[in-house]
Amino acid sequence: MHIPHSRRSGIHWPAIPAFVDAAVLALQYQLEQSQWWPPETLVEHQLRQLELLLVHTARTVPFYRGRLDALAGLGRGELTMDAWRRLPVLRRTDIQEAGAALVSRRLPRDHGQSVEVSTSGSTGRPITVKGTAVTGLFFRALSLRYHLWHGRDFSGRTAKIARLSPSAAKDEAGHKRATWVPGYPSGPFVEFDVSRPVAEQLAWLEAENPAHLVTYPSNLLSLLRHCEKKEVRLPALRGVATLGEVLEPEVRTACERVWGVPVGDSYSAQEVGIIALQCPESPHYHVQSESVLAEILDGDGKPCAPGGTGRLVVTDLHNFAMPLIRYEIGDYAEAGEPCPCGRGLPVITRILGRTRNMLTLPSGEQIWPAFAKALREALPQLRQAQLVQRTLDEIEVRLVVARPLTPREEDRARRALGKALSDAFAYRFVYVDEIPRSAAGKFEEVKSALGDQPT
Repeated sequence: MHIPHSRRSGIHWPAIPAFVDAAVLALQYQLEQSQWWPPETLVEHQLRQLELLLVHTARTVPFYRGRLDALAGLGRGELTMDAWRRLPVLRRTDIQEAGAALVSRRLPRDHGQSVEVSTSGSTGRPITVKGTAVTGLFFRALSLRYHLWHGRDFSGRTAKIARLSPSAAKDEAGHKRATWVPGYPSGPFVEFDVSRPVAEQLAWLEAENPAHLVTYPSNLLSLLRHCEKKEVRLPALRGVATLGEVLEPEVRTACERVWGVPVGDSYSAQEVGIIALQCPESPHYHVQSESVLAEILDGDGKPCAPGGTGRLVVTDLHNFAMPLIRYEIGDYAEAGEPCPCGRGLPVITRILGRTRNMLTLPSGEQIWPAFAKALREALPQLRQAQLVQRTLDEIEVRLVVARPLTPREEDRARRALGKALSDAFAYRFVYVDEIPRSAAGKFEEVKSALGDQPT
């Protein structure tokens, strides 16, 4: 049982929360009900919310003058998904070029002041967007849903290993925060910088002995390999939450094998907040339809059927400061069948990553690379690998290994890559001491640098 944090002196239970916590709990009460609505009911309420957003946008955001003409003549309650899809897709370059023209000239007062959020620029095109106190409330409420779905112990210590700010990273003991659960009292939250060596991370984790760990999938895999080799366990650990990168099935399997705990994953973007959360009963994801409209579109701009893979286009339903309407976020995803858990929230089977993480065959066809498991089986001594495509017919294979491979080992690795990806590529091996993460702390196993300068 979780009792909210009470802000009135002498009152423990029933709790009387502070205003922001009360708003989060009120949203959570509604989320608990709406997750079980039929899909058509969810869409109906999304469309009504979109109508309000579109009216505000047309009146106060200069960029959209002319872009909403496809909906001219529609009355209140007449917006449909077919009509919605007539609107043009918003691309990252549009946001960069529009600048202040995308910002509302008259933000509703009760949405609070606008706040800026900048993306990491992992695509090479960083952008800055504006949110409000309202968008912050939805982020907190969905974070609470995430914790509740996965049965987290609010009293437990949580450790996060991610990219920290320079000032926080200087703290040798790890950066500390007081709480980690919106609306509820919780155990301590401690942070450590992901750029530190894995051995240091593990020593810190052993000292902290957390109930929950939050980190990137690639870093989790490194920790698990180190623990398996050293036969290290974290006795208090009850679960792991991953974020920021594509979570491969082998990472889940390794976590359950080495630490005996499950992995829960989330999918978010700084531009629009939380997009999807892993189902508490399955490894796939539920779109957070109460906060975003997510469309998975094929090459013709039509919705993908279950099993189809397409580009992800999202709309934040409640951002009145800087509306991002039908924003092509740059990721690809696979649409899923309705979930057996009974929730009406749409299903994303897999999140495949960004266009820059695809490989292009000499024929021009693009493929999603899945090579890590095959390469590790071929090279047990492998510590880390990254593929960089610089031309249509050559892949640079960056390897972190204890020693350079012998010609026979390189041939074995080439065969493994050819089988997992394509024999059409020439694989050139480059040995490095370390493969750096992005400025946001994320690791990309595959980078397409076609047309780019060498990095």
